[in-house]
Amino acid sequence: MRVVVGADHGGYALKRRLLRWLARAGYRGRDVGTHSAAPCDYPRYAAKVAQAVAAGRADRGLLVCKSGAGMAIAANKFPGVRAVVAHTLASARHARRHNDANVLVLGAVGLPPARAERIVAAWLAEAFDGGRHARRVRQIRHLEQTIHTRKGPLI
Repeated sequence: MRVVVGADHGGYALKRRLLRWLARAGYRGRDVGTHSAAPCDYPRYAAKVAQAVAAGRADRGLLVCKSGAGMAIAANKFPGVRAVVAHTLASARHARRHNDANVLVLGAVGLPPARAERIVAAWLAEAFDGGRHARRVRQIRHLEQTIHTRKGPLI
């Protein structure tokens, strides 16, 4: 599985550790930056990851910043991206099973690296349940198309 990984300065250290973990676990991780702990703007890295996932150049995306919130907001601007912030194994699993989340966002502040690895592992291992959840994901796609083409009612 191809996983594109990005972070801002607040997530830089955890991103480096997660890239090493991905390699050890047999995933193909691709680092799109940032490449230092110097202050930078998170939307740039959220866009790089989101574009790679939306274009099919990566199967999944992983983003890390201090809280996760800003990265998720920015990544979700891209059609086809379903980015979620997960703080627990359960929330990561649920996001995959019910929302077909293709980008996981972690907040590095207060998140022990070993726990972050377990959250990523749980998220990567889960499959989308489909069924009634597929209908809801189709509705999300419809919203994206409607908003971006300004055709018809939103729902």
